Amino acid sequence: MTNTPDPLNPNHTPVEPELGALLGVFALHGFIDALMGEIDSRTDVSYLERKIMIWLDRPKRLGTLAREMNVLPSTMTTAADQLEAHGLVVRERDPDDRRAWLLTPTDTGADLRATMVVMARTLLCETLGLSDEELRSFAQTSLKIHRNIQKHMTC
Repeated sequence: MTNTPDPLNPNHTPVEPELGALLGVFALHGFIDALMGEIDSRTDVSYLERKIMIWLDRPKRLGTLAREMNVLPSTMTTAADQLEAHGLVVRERDPDDRRAWLLTPTDTGADLRATMVVMARTLLCETLGLSDEELRSFAQTSLKIHRNIQKHMTC
């Protein structure tokens, strides 16, 4: 086990890499939650609804979104109703299975998602100081973590 020194507190005992990774994740999650809380107070779109828009990079079935986000289908249905009421999504029949519905972003929804991409870049690159290469590496690692959690949750 290799300990990583803390450059912000050189007199502190070094933290194990495993715990350093967790501390970074906790700090990032708390920081993002605080920012999302500020945004939530200025808009009618809730935290969950904003997360759905992040996941909605293309039309997706409600069940698929629920699985990807680890929420109950009934939670997804309620949130989809709210997003539809805000004019951010529409429900369309899935052309591959007419029994299923796709959630599709409207132009307004796509604009909101694009704004969130810019906000994420600002947060990760400017505020947290990640380079483009570090951002790509962080994204690959984060997506790997998500895929592995999804596999674990479906077992």
